[in-house]
Amino acid sequence: MIWDVFVLIFYFILVFYFGFHFAKNNEKEEDFYLAKKEIHWIFLLLSLVATETSSLTFLSIPSLSFKGDYRFLEIAFGYLIGRTIVALYLLPSYFSGNTISVYEYVGNRFGKSPQKTISLVFTISRLLGDGIRLYVSSLPIAFLLERMGLPFSQELLGMIALTTLSIVTIIYSVVGGFRAIVFTDVLQWFIYIFGGFFALGLLLYKLNIPILEGISNLQTLGKWNLFIFDYLPSGDNSYFIVFALIGGAFISIGSHGTDLMLVQRVIATKNLISGQKILIGSGVLVFFQFLLFLLIGSLLYLFYAGQTMAPDKVFSQFIVNEVPSPLLGILVAAILASAMSTLSSTINSLSLTWARDWGMDKWFSPRTLSLFFGVTLFVSSLIPYFLIQTWEKGLLEMGLTIFSYTLGPSIAVFFLARGKADLPVSGLLFSIFFLTSILLTVAIGLGFKISFTLLIPIGFGIQISLVQISRIRFKKN
Repeated sequence: MIWDVFVLIFYFILVFYFGFHFAKNNEKEEDFYLAKKEIHWIFLLLSLVATETSSLTFLSIPSLSFKGDYRFLEIAFGYLIGRTIVALYLLPSYFSGNTISVYEYVGNRFGKSPQKTISLVFTISRLLGDGIRLYVSSLPIAFLLERMGLPFSQELLGMIALTTLSIVTIIYSVVGGFRAIVFTDVLQWFIYIFGGFFALGLLLYKLNIPILEGISNLQTLGKWNLFIFDYLPSGDNSYFIVFALIGGAFISIGSHGTDLMLVQRVIATKNLISGQKILIGSGVLVFFQFLLFLLIGSLLYLFYAGQTMAPDKVFSQFIVNEVPSPLLGILVAAILASAMSTLSSTINSLSLTWARDWGMDKWFSPRTLSLFFGVTLFVSSLIPYFLIQTWEKGLLEMGLTIFSYTLGPSIAVFFLARGKADLPVSGLLFSIFFLTSILLTVAIGLGFKISFTLLIPIGFGIQISLVQISRIRFKKN
């Protein structure tokens, strides 16, 4: 086990090197937040994929094929459709001005109130959702430390892991700025992809069966189902082909067209063509990335055949129990890589939105704001440790689904901004419409148990409807 610890220490040292190596020339905002738009689009593409791939993705995607089949790839097809729409429809507007925060685009069209409101919703969503992702990322490290025989409770080991993970990420994010974050993301992408392929190879080795035989076994068990054409009148239709494609497209439009953390990587490139390559290329790469982790889940099903396993924990248990030292350290580093890339990007984007959308750059430097939000995210990630199990589960579910409730109205705001028509109401009332749309989406989603793939289109429709109703009303008056 000592070699696993050495691997993790080496990984942290490597991350520190990137942070301090790119620490120069970061005094101006454009340098700290966009790296002067000098980074090649391929690196930004890999950074985008690493950023959107959290540790939850790394650990949870295999559970989908372990307990089911490959229908999740329908969502990935929808992702590609959505990114293409963003690349062709929304992205040209972002490159037409000289904005650093994408929410400045909303402010230029509708005023400061909508700009600050959508920035505030983004902030709350990220602090809650990514704080919880950081908490989940610390669990495998706690398992590793517990396996080493350290005389502490699992909760305390988790806090130690969480603190270490946070400190390292905060330091290189604050010191190195956007440039360091991007190149560290690229490093981390290669690490967790290597970890995925290694896990796949290890499973094939341990199963010791021909690949064709394994494929045949999975086919017999119905594990290769991809497209779901059957609509269930009273069941869960999240993966019904039409809903899955529409939902996936809307998710991607919202995340890659309106979420500052991800859009930041696209507008940091030198021109529109490069930005479009980043968006569409990342959709293709994410599809094959999902396929890799779904394959891992299928092989885990064969590996644990006949055993009762919790699907959401099966990959973590395989890593901790079956991977030998020092390769265990590499896979834990892969989990850390997927978590740290998301965390560092969140820190930088939260700092950016409060610097530009709230005008905090008049009083605080980019590094000071990044330090503040890094510490805030760390505090939010500690919350689940102090909650009873029932509330912890509720918080986790809220953190994972909150983006589905906010992205629909956010997409509507940007589509309205992209259109030529002016608002029929004041910016303040438009902001109230936006917040009302989110609350109504939450109420409808919880009250009617709507499929998650439909939550974003519903939120989009509510926001558009409120604006159109007000437009008709004012015309009559």
